[in-house]
Amino acid sequence: MTISGLKYCLAVVSITIALLPSAASAFQVLPRLSDVDRRLTGLGGNRLVDGIGQWIVGNALPMIKSPVHEAITLNALDCVVQPGSESLCLTESAIRANQILLYGVRWPDDPPFALNRASPPRIADCNPAVTLRSTAQPKCWKALFSDAERTAKARTASQPGEPAFGPGDYLLYRSHFGDLQFFHSMAAYDGELAAATQRRMKMWAQFLWGIAIKTVPSTDFIRDLGVDQLEFYFPGDMTAMNLFATGIIEVRKDLDKVALGALLHMLQDSFSQAHAGREPESGASCATIPRFAQPGRIRQFYSYAGQVGTLHDHEDTFDALGLQTLQVSPSVVDASRAFLTLWQDNAPWTEAEKYFDCAFALSAPSATAGPGPFSY
Repeated sequence: MTISGLKYCLAVVSITIALLPSAASAFQVLPRLSDVDRRLTGLGGNRLVDGIGQWIVGNALPMIKSPVHEAITLNALDCVVQPGSESLCLTESAIRANQILLYGVRWPDDPPFALNRASPPRIADCNPAVTLRSTAQPKCWKALFSDAERTAKARTASQPGEPAFGPGDYLLYRSHFGDLQFFHSMAAYDGELAAATQRRMKMWAQFLWGIAIKTVPSTDFIRDLGVDQLEFYFPGDMTAMNLFATGIIEVRKDLDKVALGALLHMLQDSFSQAHAGREPESGASCATIPRFAQPGRIRQFYSYAGQVGTLHDHEDTFDALGLQTLQVSPSVVDASRAFLTLWQDNAPWTEAEKYFDCAFALSAPSATAGPGPFSY
């Protein structure tokens, strides 16, 4: 059933809790269309949210069909279930209690952004007056994602060794196929060194942690914050508020939770076999922060443009998660709990950095990225 009557109009608020006996139907649940999304598109003069649009959101949007990240996060908080049963953490009460954090966890897959009003996409279902996100403009979202995928494959073939998209391109293009793939613990292009990917991820983690513990201002231009190299990725007049909450006014007073959720997303993606290859865990504790166990070292980061989407998506399901949590310790849930504990302790970045270095340790810094075993 669809969750209704919530105070905040967030994409994740209306996750359908499918309490059905079939695993397949229970796992493929998604944020459903909110009342605000319907009103926005109506006011924009274009009936974008219709039956077909709802079907697209529920069934056809790649990357965001299964709320695995949300289940991991709730399990890491206070949901107690047996390994392999993480989907049971997706209860209405848990979602209500953690909706802002879950919005942040979902954000890297579906970041809201404004369409270019001066030169809008030449797609009938795209309305530049409405902030682009999957639930507000599902047909437009799907069309832009498909365009990004096609364009990235062409550019990768003609311009190897560089990201397909960068500053000036839409956030959706950059985060899934371009220079911001570190949002997902992935390399920006085939051939990128693991150490370079890790440096970008650490830059991003430092920024997110500063927002999460409120030591970095959310209203200053990102280019002026002094986080190493971050200005190259956000060189314009973009603030953390713009980045995380364009068109989503309900989350703006809780950007700390949004940023923490985005950090958890990157961490969790690093445990997906479609994003990175990890070595078996050794059983050791983290050398510089021994209260946490060390995950297996990262052997290689993958890049998405050369992967087959269906093969990639298979590793971002509850089946894949259950196989991981049943066989690996520390698991992705344990690693998420470590960052949550540090945040609850209001630990400074110097302390959180120690766990970052442990959780994202490399076994081969010079390993080059590629599609891994997820291409034909």
